Amino acid sequence: MQRIFVTHIVPRKKIFQYNISIASCNFSYNLIEGGVFDKIYSILPSFVRGYVEPFEGLVYSSFRKSIFYRVAPIVENFKLIGRIPCNASVWYYNCTILNVMLILLLKIIKPNVKQQIIILDYTPSNKLFDNFLLWVSNHVNGTICLANSPLFTCPNSVCLPGVVPLNAPHYPMIKEIKSEFLISGALDNNIAMLPMLLEVFAELPQFSLHITGNAPNKELVERYTTKYKNIIYHGMVNFEEYQKILHDTPFLLSTRNPAAPENQCNFPSKIIEGLLHNRIILSTLHYTQLNGIRYFKVESTKKLFKKSLCEIVQLPNEQLRLYANQADEVKKKFSTDVWKEYMIKVEYNAL
Repeated sequence: MQRIFVTHIVPRKKIFQYNISIASCNFSYNLIEGGVFDKIYSILPSFVRGYVEPFEGLVYSSFRKSIFYRVAPIVENFKLIGRIPCNASVWYYNCTILNVMLILLLKIIKPNVKQQIIILDYTPSNKLFDNFLLWVSNHVNGTICLANSPLFTCPNSVCLPGVVPLNAPHYPMIKEIKSEFLISGALDNNIAMLPMLLEVFAELPQFSLHITGNAPNKELVERYTTKYKNIIYHGMVNFEEYQKILHDTPFLLSTRNPAAPENQCNFPSKIIEGLLHNRIILSTLHYTQLNGIRYFKVESTKKLFKKSLCEIVQLPNEQLRLYANQADEVKKKFSTDVWKEYMIKVEYNAL
């Protein structure tokens, strides 16, 4: 049985050029490079317009070069139907407007094709189309979810919070634990609670806060970085520079707003990345899918978050090191080999 992946990637060197999500590309490439799939196809978001330099697996419609560029993904869905053989197993990166037509058409035209969705994130909504996408996700042959949510009801399903490359290198281990913290990636309030972090670290000059990514309110960040030297905004940085900042910073923050509904339906890729890089994780959310992995669950209100930081940093180094250097455990739990094993179980309804 041929296993096919339908995703939304471009070659790594083109990610910034086409403004494709770095996190989604990293996730997809982690699976692809682990040899999990026999064939990969990529349908790009509709905002990618004009000529796209061909690459292996690209599904492309010339509508992207016209005023009708928004219909290009639909045309590409129709193109892809003929490329998927009968009795194949197709895995999708989420169920979205980019692939839902393909999912529905295959159900009708090639019902012997097994269809599974990797549900990476979903934002609960009152919109009819969003609810329809959720319904489709819950009515395919199987799913792998990154989060445990009562909204995900497909009975043939397993929860895996992330994927670690099969041949991930050995990243630097933490030896000296400095009072330095990093928040990176998406920085809007529901994802990072950045205004709260700025307020807290402004009151804790003995701690350093490093920020990487595109801050939605740069003026606010600049006001703090100008006044408080312990708050450093690096902005958008290349991969090599980001890794250097990450490896120089013992603590990685995952400060998602617990009140935001979407944060109950996804899992921060930065947590798996941080664990793989041996960092100490502080999270405002508890994740049952991380059972067996040590991390600090902290509160999300300013007063209690500040109290948590002070208490954690004051712990003896021997105790703090128990929360660091867990890369081997993460590789064992979430490697591409583990993903392949569970994919086979989902495909054969053997969970």
